[in-house]
Amino acid sequence: MKRFQDENKFLGSYDYEILVKCPKCESKSSVKRQFDKDCKCGKCTIQVFECKKCFHKLEELVSQYVAYGKPYCNKCFKKFEFESQVLKEIPEKYKTKCPHCNFQEEWKPKIREILQKPKDDGLKKDRWFNLTLWFQKEVSGNIFWAYNVDHIQYLERYIEAGLRERNSKINFSASLVARLPKFVKAAKNREKLLKIVEKWKE
Repeated sequence: MKRFQDENKFLGSYDYEILVKCPKCESKSSVKRQFDKDCKCGKCTIQVFECKKCFHKLEELVSQYVAYGKPYCNKCFKKFEFESQVLKEIPEKYKTKCPHCNFQEEWKPKIREILQKPKDDGLKKDRWFNLTLWFQKEVSGNIFWAYNVDHIQYLERYIEAGLRERNSKINFSASLVARLPKFVKAAKNREKLLKIVEKWKE
């Protein structure tokens, strides 16, 4: 009988590299942890995404913009409000039409920044750029997922073990193993999960 002892690892123990699907070319890419060059203490880190196939790169959360304002029309002198659709770039000027007299003119708008929201497709995403995780599979109505190969191997050791021992000395209820969903812990799903893990490792 195989034995597993909880090493008190956390999910954050594996977020140094998260394998994801590139939003541009859909190939396997990664979100990696790097030291922040702008940090003065030399200890702060940031997450960076770069696809090795198409070279698409992200260093911060993708933002979009809305241009808006409350001007007075220069023809009929009535006040009105305008608000643009979501824009990818900040416009210096925004052309709009007065709703009272249909006079068109350009204004220097105020800008509201919003974070780009991904479509809710039920898939697991990384928490920095909302990119779809590469390793994920539906199992009995649940999503079984992993960040990288090291994460997969740790989960494999847990799943295949007939004897699972918990380490209660440190963070008993906060470790990765303690927070695994019930379908991963269930013996009836063991064979199915191990087949998925084996395929991921190929």
